[in-house]
Amino acid sequence: MDTGEQKVIIKNPTVEDAQVITDLISACDIEEIGEPDITLSDVLDIWNSVQIETDAWIALASTNEIIGYSFVEVTGANRMDTCVFVHPQYKNQGIGSLLLNKVEERANILAKGKDGVQTLMNQVPFNNIAARNLVENRGYQFSRLYERMKIELKSPPNVPYLHEGMTLRSFRPNHDEDTLFSIYDETFRDAWGYTKKDGSTWISQKKADDYDPSLWFIVWKDSEPVGFLMSRLQDDGVFIDLLGVKREYRKQGLGKAMLLHTFGLAYKRKQKTILLYVDSDSLTNANRLYQQVGMSPHSQTTVYSKQLTI
Repeated sequence: MDTGEQKVIIKNPTVEDAQVITDLISACDIEEIGEPDITLSDVLDIWNSVQIETDAWIALASTNEIIGYSFVEVTGANRMDTCVFVHPQYKNQGIGSLLLNKVEERANILAKGKDGVQTLMNQVPFNNIAARNLVENRGYQFSRLYERMKIELKSPPNVPYLHEGMTLRSFRPNHDEDTLFSIYDETFRDAWGYTKKDGSTWISQKKADDYDPSLWFIVWKDSEPVGFLMSRLQDDGVFIDLLGVKREYRKQGLGKAMLLHTFGLAYKRKQKTILLYVDSDSLTNANRLYQQVGMSPHSQTTVYSKQLTI
């Protein structure tokens, strides 16, 4: 394909391309937020639930250099997610449009035969005006703003406090899987963008290369699981993947206790950087909780949605 300024070949990636794709996304991150926000394990984690032979694409320059990347992932019964990346040196040459064409063509194929309205969610850095204009011109509607929050630990965090009868226990592999999925499903059911998932598939996807059961926790009220936190160690620090508390136990300090416990483990491991993403319009005002433990916004990502035509 000739974009006018650059001859581009679109093809599916192979596992051997993972590091180069990581470097490409890192270059985009550095331009947009000042530092990388991706690791090789992140890319491989996504590929655990994406068939790269059919659902991911790379754009190759005439020099055979990978200059663009996109994928589409089925993330629920009625939802798919995508991201499109173009190397900063090759922007404004139509490469993003070519990759998004592939995404939408494949998403429509995947949507055929499914019940209910199928929605494609597209994540775009807030300050990437060209990318936002591209998706808006293609019929996507603004849906949500997410903040990347961060803390650099300077000293050991405060000791977490739990009310009497509450205990925080580490996740037990081959024992707590059903419990963990059940509490995740209950606590995230009222979150924006929630879709029903298969428990065994969800767990297997979470147990990727950077899976560390010592960074997964469940809070119990006597024999009842009431909260959980899942995090993982990345090249750039500890990333908090999910945190949830049952509705009737919220505003009792459970979220704060799990965060401080995670901070303490990270500090002991000499991991001073803690990262997470949060919905700016969270129903539980999660932003406020993260700020209370010392985290602050670092960058923003917009989420756009589009109903698929089947």
